[in-house]
Amino acid sequence: MSGLRKTSIALMRRSTSSTSILPHSGGGGAVSPPSSGVGVATEIEKSIAMQRLRPGESANLKKLNVSQQAVAAAATTKATTTALPAEAVTFPTAAVRPYSEVPGPYPLPLIGNSWRFAPLIGTYKISDLDKVMNELHVNYGKMAKVGGLIGHPDLLFVFDGDEIRNIFKKEEAMPHRPSMPSLRHYKGDLRRDFFGDVAGLIGVHGPKWEAFRQEVQHILLQPQTAKKYIPPLNDIASEFMGRIELMRDEKDELPANFLHELYKWALESVGRVSLDTRLGCLSPEGSEEAQQIIEAINTFFWAVPELELRMPLWRVYPTKAYRSFVKALDQFTAICMKNIGKTMDKADADEARGLSKSEADISIVERIVRKTGNRKLAAILALDLFLVGVDTTSVAASSTIYQLAKNPDKQQRLFDELQKVFPSREAEINQNVLEQMPYLRACVKETLRMRPVVIANGRSLQSDAVINGYHVPKGTHVIFPHLVVSNDPAYFPEPKRFLPERWLKQSAADAETRVVLCLLLQQSKNWLTK
Repeated sequence: MSGLRKTSIALMRRSTSSTSILPHSGGGGAVSPPSSGVGVATEIEKSIAMQRLRPGESANLKKLNVSQQAVAAAATTKATTTALPAEAVTFPTAAVRPYSEVPGPYPLPLIGNSWRFAPLIGTYKISDLDKVMNELHVNYGKMAKVGGLIGHPDLLFVFDGDEIRNIFKKEEAMPHRPSMPSLRHYKGDLRRDFFGDVAGLIGVHGPKWEAFRQEVQHILLQPQTAKKYIPPLNDIASEFMGRIELMRDEKDELPANFLHELYKWALESVGRVSLDTRLGCLSPEGSEEAQQIIEAINTFFWAVPELELRMPLWRVYPTKAYRSFVKALDQFTAICMKNIGKTMDKADADEARGLSKSEADISIVERIVRKTGNRKLAAILALDLFLVGVDTTSVAASSTIYQLAKNPDKQQRLFDELQKVFPSREAEINQNVLEQMPYLRACVKETLRMRPVVIANGRSLQSDAVINGYHVPKGTHVIFPHLVVSNDPAYFPEPKRFLPERWLKQSAADAETRVVLCLLLQQSKNWLTK
C-alpha cells in the first residue's frame, strides 16, 4: 500500500471515529463544527505536496496557513483533488486556533473591558492586581486575554511556565517590554530638555535601550563590583540595627510603620553605592530630602498603574494621577540631581588633587564617568537606580522578615547557621563569609517565590506568534504573572508553605547516602524476587 493511500485511509478513520471540539472563548459548553470533507481533502493535498517537495521547501510550506497550504499543494501536484462526501467526515480541529478564541472576560461594545478597571463600577481593582491575575488564572486556565482596552493594546496573561520559557528563549537581542506611555511621555516630551536621547533603562526598549545598556553593563553586571561595596553596606546595616534597638517598645516590638524605616535603610544604601554619599536617612534627626525622595517613589509606583490601566484620560487633560506623577518625578529628579552633581564635583576635585580612593569609595556614578566620560549618562543611570532600587530592596527585606516571623522553626535554623558563621559579634562580614550561608540565600529565594517584588513582567510581541496553541498577533502585550505561576502547585509543591529547603543544593554526603539507599533497595528487590 502506498504512503499516500495509507495517509488517506488514516485521515478518514480519524475523522469518522472522533468528534472534533472547538473551544469557546466565553466559557460554557463546547460547540461541534459542521461536518465537511474539505478538512480531510486539505490534509491529503498537504500530504501529496510534502512528499513531492524538495528538501528545504517543506519548512517554508509549514509557515503558510491552512488555505495557503491547500493552494500550494494544488500548485505543486498540478492535479485536482476530489472532496470526500460531506456526510462521511467531520471538520478536524485546526492545529493553531485563532486569536479570537483565546479565553478571557467578554468585552462590551464600545468600551470593551476598560470598564472593569474603572472606579466604583469596575470589577478589577488596580490596588489588587495580584487578585485580578489569580482570578483570571482560575477562571480561564493557562492563558487569558483582556482585550478591548481603550488606548491600550490587548493584555495576554500567560500562566504556563513552559510557554513563558519558550517566549524568553525566542526573543531577540533587544526585547520589547510593554512600555509605559506615561513615563515615555515624561522623558521624551515633557522633560526632553533634560533627558534628550538618553532615556535610561526604565520604560525604554529597542536601539536606545541597547545603546544605554552597552555603556553600563560592564560595570553593573560584574559580581566583583557588588563585592566591593560589602564593607560600607555593612556599616549602614549595623547603624540600622542600632536604630532598631531604639525603636523597640516595652513589649520589645517594632512600630507599625517599620516598612518606612526599611525604606530609609534601602535609600541610604543605594545612595552610598551610587553616589558615595550618606544621605542622612538613619540619623536621629532624619533627613527632609530623604523623606521627599521616599514619598516621590511611593507616588510614582501608585500613579503608574492608575495611568496605564485606566482609560488614558491624562492624554486629553491632566488628571489627578497624572499631576501627582509629574510632580513626584520632578521633585525626585531635582533632589537626586542635586546630590549627583555634588558627587561629580567632588570626584573632579579629588582627581585634580591626585587623591587616590579605595575601591569601596568609588561610586557607580564615578565608575561610569571614568569609563564613558558621559556625565549625563551616569546621572540618568543613578536616577534609575534610585527609582527602582529603593522600593524593591525594602519590600524584599520586609517580606523575608515577615516569613521568618511566621515560621519560627525556619528562623531558628537560620539563626543556627548565622551562629556558626559568626561566632562573635566582632566577626567580619565579607564575601567569603556570605558564601557560607546557603540557608540565608534559600530564605530570600523562597520569599521572592512566594511574594516576588515585581508581580509580573511582559513583552510586546514584535511579530505574530503561536502561544499555547493560539495565534497571537504582533503588538499584543504578553504578561508573565510571576506571582501566580510561582505559587502554582504544578511547579512548586505546597506553594503556600514557606520551605527554603527546596532551594538548597544536594550535598555530596546526601548524594552518597541516596546512592547507598538505592543500592540497598535494589538488592532487597532482587532478594524478594528470587
